[in-house]
Amino acid sequence: MTTQWDREKGVSRDEAEALREEIHDFISDPSRHMAYLMTRRRDGREIMRPVSTFVENWRVGTMTQDIQPKTEHVRRDPVVGYLWVGHEDRVEDRYPRWNPPVVWMQGRAELVTDQDEVEAFYQRRLEKAGRGRGHPPEDTLYVIRTEPEYVRAEGWIGQRAIIFRDFPR
Repeated sequence: MTTQWDREKGVSRDEAEALREEIHDFISDPSRHMAYLMTRRRDGREIMRPVSTFVENWRVGTMTQDIQPKTEHVRRDPVVGYLWVGHEDRVEDRYPRWNPPVVWMQGRAELVTDQDEVEAFYQRRLEKAGRGRGHPPEDTLYVIRTEPEYVRAEGWIGQRAIIFRDFPR
């Protein structure tokens, strides 16, 4: 007899590795999802906000302005989370409600303030994704660059979680 828990167990390492590229492609394609960044306020409470992401070999880049609260949050606590929520229902889902594929990433963020590095980020994003700097030149922009430590994806094999803890450099 199969229990609810059996259906929710994580997949094997081999099954996860077979889906690694597909999951990376999902988080790398902004047309397939909405992305959210989780940071912590001064009092430790989490806050999430929609953001755009640019993924390079699992490293996630997000633009921020010097005046944004998320900038101060990352300065104070570099542990952040990203949530990518798909636009479409899960293919194998038996439930009648909207239940998109999702990917959760926890990682350690670095606030990139060097303007040459920031401009190089925007140039790579423009070349690869067609999105460059969208803010006026007088705005001071930074990049939140996050190295992943943990990824959990759901919606590729029913309700079973796909977990990654190692990422190529």
